[in-house]
Amino acid sequence: MRSKAILILKENELKITQNRLDVLSVFLCSEKAFSLLDLEKILGDKHDRSSIFRSLQTYNEKGLLEKFCNSSGTAVYTLNLHQPNCDGKSHFKCKDCETVVSLPNLPQEYLQFLGNHKIETMNVLIEGTCEKCQNQDKIE
Repeated sequence: MRSKAILILKENELKITQNRLDVLSVFLCSEKAFSLLDLEKILGDKHDRSSIFRSLQTYNEKGLLEKFCNSSGTAVYTLNLHQPNCDGKSHFKCKDCETVVSLPNLPQEYLQFLGNHKIETMNVLIEGTCEKCQNQDKIE
């Protein structure tokens, strides 16, 4: 994962630091969404809160991470390596394994329904059980 993280940083013209590598590696190793608190727990004493936060902000600004609020209102981040046909505003989160996937763009009818309203932010979070977890339940 380290070599992939280095490549991503270089491609995005970001300085390679241990903090950036460590934060990015967490996302590359998992399909979950992480809050700042989650990352603090995972990275332990290696990096302070403000350094982790700055990396999250930088990655979000570069489009490498998507930021949205989970069902409890906590800001969480998920990896977004420019998945095709995704607007980055709609997600599905499995309540069992906590995997988060970006969903395709919302249908145009949804946006047309809003007419002349000015949309400033748009986040859709659909929560349920993914197919993999449903199949595990059947096996047990």
